[in-house]
Amino acid sequence: MAVQRIMVGYVELTETESEELFQEVKKDKEVESYDALQALMEDFDSRIIEPETKPLKELLDEEAPTEEANAGTRYIEIFNKLEEDSRYRIKSSKQD
Repeated sequence: MAVQRIMVGYVELTETESEELFQEVKKDKEVESYDALQALMEDFDSRIIEPETKPLKELLDEEAPTEEANAGTRYIEIFNKLEEDSRYRIKSSKQD
């Protein structure tokens, strides 16, 4: 079965993200194909969760080690917009 790019809300997932979502949803629901996953995702929406960046220097004063800029992991949270249902959080492959 070839990996397909899945649309969730206004976000088009990469093939890697689609595969990760497929594996998560397959554990939870009776989904056996990417077409079934895409049909299920019609009721879902998504949002990007950016890493929270608080400089250590603010927290630790002058003893803080030097930090890498843009450190942290960005995730995509996928949730049912119509009812309380399972939520999925996958790592975004776009970590610009």
